Parts: sequence; C-alpha cells; structure tokens
Amino acid sequence: MYYRVQLDGTGQAHSLEHACVFGRDPRPPRIVKGVGPRLVAVQSPLREVSETHVEVRQLGASVIVTDLRSTNGSIVQVPGNAARKLRQGESVVVSTGTLVDIGDGNIIRILPRRRLE
Repeated sequence: MYYRVQLDGTGQAHSLEHACVFGRDPRPPRIVKGVGPRLVAVQSPLREVSETHVEVRQLGASVIVTDLRSTNGSIVQVPGNAARKLRQGESVVVSTGTLVDIGDGNIIRILPRRRLE
C-alpha cells in the first residue's frame, strides 16, 4: 500500500510507489538507482518555486519530504504541529494530512495509503 500526494487545485493524485519531485522544471537526480522519480511541474509565475524544489518519497511505512536545496525553501505543516520551514537539503518524516507549501500557492497534500489499482 502506498501513500499518495496531490497538488492542491488539481484532481490528480500521484502514488508514492516512486518518489515524486516537484518544481518549475524538475530534473531527475544525476544518479538514479532503479526507477527514477516522477517529475511534477508546477506553475510559478512569481518564480518562488525552484526548478527542482522538493522530493516526496515513501520509505517503508514512512513518508519523507526533502527540500532539494531550493532557493525559497519549503514550509511543512504536519497535523497537530506548528508549520516549520525546512533548511536547504533538510528531510523530515511526515504523516497523512501534512501540507507542504513550496511557494506561489503550490501546496502538496499527503494523502492516505491505498493499494495500487
């Protein structure tokens, strides 16, 4: 069973069977082991979102959000906790219902686990 992520304002949710990388023009990492991440481009008219901004991946039963050295950072709001800004390159374990604000109104929502269809 895999968690899913959804960019607010879109109806499409992405399974975390593979990591998802969000950004204005996201690029895969230079070195990829196995299947590369799903690249999800977002609109950023004010250019608050970096080209390759944040990665969301599932590791076992955990979801990990990693800021990919973005210029303006990522704000993570885990339910029941205060919002906090990730430092460049910082990773944090999150739970269902977490919101990740990457700028320019782009909010990534962590959705519950579901079986692949």
